[in-house]
This record gives sequence, structure tokens and C-alpha cells, in this order.
Amino acid sequence: MGKLFAILGAIAYYLFYPLLLIMIIFGPIMEFPILLEIYQLGSPRGGLSLGLVAFFGILLFLSYKYPRLGWLNRRFPVLMPLLQMFFITLVGIEMAIFFANLWADKLFYGKEIAILLSTISILIVRVYLSYWYSKYPISYKVHKM
Repeated sequence: MGKLFAILGAIAYYLFYPLLLIMIIFGPIMEFPILLEIYQLGSPRGGLSLGLVAFFGILLFLSYKYPRLGWLNRRFPVLMPLLQMFFITLVGIEMAIFFANLWADKLFYGKEIAILLSTISILIVRVYLSYWYSKYPISYKVHKM
């Protein structure tokens, strides 16, 4: 019975993996115009939810943790740091959209503070990525695999 669940889980994972690749790679490109649209129109917009981004994070974690699921990362070693960069950037943009929607929907704080919080969330992500990849360069990760 346990082997059946493992097989069914692997099948479900491989069905979601192409969607995962598309959404993580194109997600930041798709979500940034939504953030700008929120500030231009002053009305809330629905981007990817933080729950969906967390689901993508779990799928990425599973592909890194279990060798059976991470065969694509071993075949294309540069895919792992690329997905990490885009995923972390997507999290930062989703947090910026969250702050912008708090302003546009609930008027929780002023527009200037919303812009400041959105900018800070994107800057924190960029500084974190710069620090992380200066400490652990991509070429080191690719050759380590």
C-alpha cells in the first residue's frame, strides 16, 4: 500500500512539475505589472496567492530533497539556482502585492507607506539574493552536483 501511494504521489508530482516550472520562471514577469496596476488604478488586484507560492515552494523542496523527483535538476544543474532565484523573487513580489492590496482594499495605511513597504520587500529579496549568491556562487553549485 505504501508503494502505491509513492507511485501515485510521483505521478501527481510529475503532472504538476511543468506548471511549477512555468509559474516560477514567468511568475515574477507576470506579477510585476499587476503591482504597478494596483498603484496606478488604486484598486486591488488578484495575483498569485501566497498559499499557491507556498505550494510551489513545497514542490521545489521535494525536488531538492528526494533524488527520484529531482532527476531534472541533476540533468540540468543550472536549473536549481535558476528556480531558487525566480522563486525567491516571486515571494518578494507577492509580498509587495500583499502590501499594495492592503492599501487599495482596506485603506490600512497611506499610499506612500504602501509604496515604501512594497519597495522594501523587493529590495530585501534582492539584497538577500545578492548576499546568498556572493557567498555560494552558482558555478560552485553546478560543479558540486
